[in-house]
Amino acid sequence: MIAATSRVLKRNSYLDFLRAWAVVLVVAYHVIQMCPQPLLGLMKFARYGQYGVDLFFVLSGWLIGGLYWNEKARFGNVKIVKFWLRRWLRTIPPYWAALTLSWLAVFIHSRKPFDYGYLAFIQNYYSEIPYFLVSWSLCIEEHFYLFLPLLLALKVQSGKAVSGIFALLVMIAPVSRWMLSLDGLEPVFGFEHTATHLRMEGLLLGFWLAHELVFAPQRWGCLKALAPWIGAVAFGVFIAVQYMDSVWMYRVGLTALSLGLAMLLVALVERKAGRFASSRLVNGVAQASFSIYLVHPLMIHAARGLLGRFSWIPWWGYFPVVFGLIMGAGALFYFCVERTSILLRDGWVPRRIS
Repeated sequence: MIAATSRVLKRNSYLDFLRAWAVVLVVAYHVIQMCPQPLLGLMKFARYGQYGVDLFFVLSGWLIGGLYWNEKARFGNVKIVKFWLRRWLRTIPPYWAALTLSWLAVFIHSRKPFDYGYLAFIQNYYSEIPYFLVSWSLCIEEHFYLFLPLLLALKVQSGKAVSGIFALLVMIAPVSRWMLSLDGLEPVFGFEHTATHLRMEGLLLGFWLAHELVFAPQRWGCLKALAPWIGAVAFGVFIAVQYMDSVWMYRVGLTALSLGLAMLLVALVERKAGRFASSRLVNGVAQASFSIYLVHPLMIHAARGLLGRFSWIPWWGYFPVVFGLIMGAGALFYFCVERTSILLRDGWVPRRIS
């Protein structure tokens, strides 16, 4: 068990590459979506960047699941309160800082009052998120890591039982989305797209895959052999639904995408990374991906404001301005807020060693 666990925790350059790619996809999508000059042709391709969030979910489930199952394999149990504290100290201070910046921006602009629901992570169940829209994905992760350890604390011993539980949980999202779209129409963007129980496949698959690596090496070996084939079918379904009514992307496409991304992770996680995947650029973007994700919407609005204030800047000047602001703010936020949060977590709640 210990050998398998060490493979889970070992830093992998391909995971960094996937994390960097995920944040690049999301940022590119939002930057082009908010461009002062409508770029309809480019948006046909850039819109797929929104699914970078689904890649984040798979990666997050895998990485945090690795920590959870590693502790269980090594010590026979998981100290849930300590698990929660380390997770919260890692994510909530940066979230609060970004939330404060986002609210101050909208308050200065339109005197919008602060919504205290943001402190309880319930805004992803609103019919419309008033500001800090990207926070919906953080709500899903916080809900997931709060409730899943409680479910797993039910003394489930058998690996098959664990797999059965995860299989049932994975089906909740597509079945629920199907029920919400019985009229044959994809719901408008709101809680039907952002609610935790409707978008948790990726987190569940990543968390379950980490279990298989630690506790079921034979099944993991089978998964590695089958991953290219399962992934090809899943991505084939995802591509096929692009040519169908949008409701099919909502019903089954999101699940197919999460499964395909999970199989991509299986195929890459134990491979030796190439020069680019292990480069400093990729590593730096991956390391600051959470910070970049949190601050990039505010920087997009700042770039649009600068173009409005300085009319002599041509519309295409938006791109160097916005990418410069995003990279600069992301790096500043990482070193001032996120890295500080990590250091405080490791000092106050160190990783379990006995």
